[in-house]
Amino acid sequence: MRTLALVGCLAFAGFVWSSPAQAQREHTVRSGQSLSRIARRYRVRVQDLAAANGLTIRSELQEGQTLRIPERGTHYVRAGQTLSHVAAEHGVSVGNLARVNRIRRDATLRVGQRLLLPGHDPVEEREAAEERWGRPRHPGVVTLVRVLTHERLRLRLIDSRGRARRAAKRRLARLFRYRRTTQSKEPPGRLLQILSRVSDHFGGRPISVYSAYRPEGGNTEESSRHVAGAAVDIRIRGVPNRALRDYLRTLPRVGVGYYPNGRFVHLDVRRRSAYWVDRSGVGEDPDYVPRGEREDVE
Repeated sequence: MRTLALVGCLAFAGFVWSSPAQAQREHTVRSGQSLSRIARRYRVRVQDLAAANGLTIRSELQEGQTLRIPERGTHYVRAGQTLSHVAAEHGVSVGNLARVNRIRRDATLRVGQRLLLPGHDPVEEREAAEERWGRPRHPGVVTLVRVLTHERLRLRLIDSRGRARRAAKRRLARLFRYRRTTQSKEPPGRLLQILSRVSDHFGGRPISVYSAYRPEGGNTEESSRHVAGAAVDIRIRGVPNRALRDYLRTLPRVGVGYYPNGRFVHLDVRRRSAYWVDRSGVGEDPDYVPRGEREDVE
């Protein structure tokens, strides 16, 4: 799968804000509006608003364009910034900033990368998600449904220490098998960890799996994470694909593929996060959105 360097913002989950205007997570641009005007409305810095949407502060907006509003307690990396630059800008230590984001002090940052600032309360974020999507009845228990075969699997993917359960890996390998030849490959433990987080975030709703492991061949290139058994194409009933996409992009070291005209969102685990938008429909050749263009083509 061809991945473009679409490194706009890492979007975010639901938030708790202090006013009705701030409760909105997205803003639809009206005629004559500018980034600075919208930033003032939501009481955010224009630099953060631009970075959160893969724009520059001089970017011109189009009527009807959808902008994500950055939440409090975060910073979106701008061109040329290092961890020390971000720390100095917000009056925090480099060590604390690195620890909160689980990265090295000398880590190379990406333009648009979302960083949590020390003091940000993840409990608020979790409570906001529970308010929107509901609280999982059995946290940590994941329900997966293979769309083509109608197989249903409900199990706990990780143990009490956050490690992938060996038995769960084996059962997922069977569920995620290649449907044409029944070939299978055990998924990496981190994919199980991510799926567990996704399930809990969206209230334990069943996760529909359209595709998982695939051998090389056809439209599947050797470099595809599907070939490594480290990718799934998923959808969650009752959850818009945009909302699923936005949450996945808050997670560390994942690949997220968004298909405005498709049925699912692609998720994989990798060393460095990646994001792309493909406007093609079912059975069509890829039609990737160039960097800087509006993502939400629907």
